[in-house]
Amino acid sequence: MKTIKHRLLLPMQAKGNVGKSLEIATRACWLSESAIDWQGFDLDADNRTLSRLFPEQVRLVPMTGRAEDRDELVSILKKVTAKPVSILDARAHLDGVLRTALQATRFFNLAKQLNIGITVTMFPLDDMDVMTNLDELCQFCGNQVDYIIVKNPARAARTRMFDGSQLEAELKMLGAVTLTLPLLSEVVKMELAYLENKHERGIPFNEAIGSDELQLDVMARGMLQHWIGEMFSQYDRIAGRLLPTAEAEKIKPKPAPALGETPRAKRGAKVNFAV
Repeated sequence: MKTIKHRLLLPMQAKGNVGKSLEIATRACWLSESAIDWQGFDLDADNRTLSRLFPEQVRLVPMTGRAEDRDELVSILKKVTAKPVSILDARAHLDGVLRTALQATRFFNLAKQLNIGITVTMFPLDDMDVMTNLDELCQFCGNQVDYIIVKNPARAARTRMFDGSQLEAELKMLGAVTLTLPLLSEVVKMELAYLENKHERGIPFNEAIGSDELQLDVMARGMLQHWIGEMFSQYDRIAGRLLPTAEAEKIKPKPAPALGETPRAKRGAKVNFAV
């Protein structure tokens, strides 16, 4: 098996509002908790999710899908070897420009020479245009990338067009793995939005859980810890598709970030020994 020295995590789907930025932000929390050195490029100037949450590690590069965006994308692709892991968060309908940049640079061939692993995430929906787009992506990338199929019940309770389809069979033959986004409570989302407004900055999930100073509502904090624990266990399971080889081999199953400082009791300190 070829040793991967760098990993590029690349969303290329045309459809927006599928949970892409939520999954990417959670994956970034997992990378940070796993002590992985990573960099990010936020191509979505409207939402700015990744650059807002991780301003020190992510550069905002606004793109709208125009032909001139290709040169900026080429510049980003040149920087992939600067860190073990590089994440792109692309807005909807940038898939055409991304493909053009990959073709113009012959990046798939370069990736093999430079030991760069490329991972593409795909969000199936019961929508003919979406399924056609995923088929096109599969044909374009072929066996030159790793695939992660992301199921998001909050956006698609069922994916009957995809499940059992020829496309699913082709992706499985290419080694695709599946990731499921658990439903994130609206209570948690509202509490996080309140905290971000109060502190006037983005607050990553792991920080919201682990910081007593932020004072996230106790019930929202518990629900978020449970949710992120489910996500982290899935990322641990597919670490080989998300990290370079050396970093992936170090990943062991881990719990979600702790809820602030864990109270510790001295054994027997409050026991009545007078009989």
